[in-house]
Amino acid sequence: MSFTFRLQRVLELREEAEQAKARAFAEASDDADQARRRQDAIASLRTLQRQALDAAARGVITAGELQHLSFLVSALDDRLARASEDVREAERLVADTQAALQAASRDRRVLDRLKERHSERWQEAALQQDRLAMDEIALSQYTRRTPTPPETAAHHQDLA
Repeated sequence: MSFTFRLQRVLELREEAEQAKARAFAEASDDADQARRRQDAIASLRTLQRQALDAAARGVITAGELQHLSFLVSALDDRLARASEDVREAERLVADTQAALQAASRDRRVLDRLKERHSERWQEAALQQDRLAMDEIALSQYTRRTPTPPETAAHHQDLA
C-alpha cells in the first residue's frame, strides 16, 4: 500500500495558483522596467531640449523660436510627470503582485509541510506494522522450536 495525501488536489491547485502569481509578478516587473525606460527616455529628451533652450536664449533667436522651445520643454515636463506617475503605479503593482506571490508561496509551503508530516507518520506506521509482523513470525518460529514444559517432562521420562 502506498502513501496517498488526501489534500493532494488542493496542493496541486495551490501550486498552480503560485505559478500564476509568479507569472503576474514577472509581467508586472517587466511593465515597471518598461515604464522606467520610458521615463528615462523622456527625461533625457527633456534635458536635451532644456539645454537647447538655454543655448538658444544666449544666442540670437526670435521670440517665436524661444516660445516654441519653451513650449516643447513644458510639454516634456508634463509627459515626464505622467511617466513618473506611471512608474509609481507600476512599482505599486509590482509590490502588490510580489505580496500575492509570497502569500501563495506560503500557502503552498504549509500544505507541503503537512504532506511531509503525513508521509512521515505513514512511514512510521508502516515500519511499526512491519516490526509487529516480524515479531509475530519470530515468536511463532520460537514457539515451534521450543518444546512446551509437559513435553519436556515426557521427553525426559522416555530417555530414562
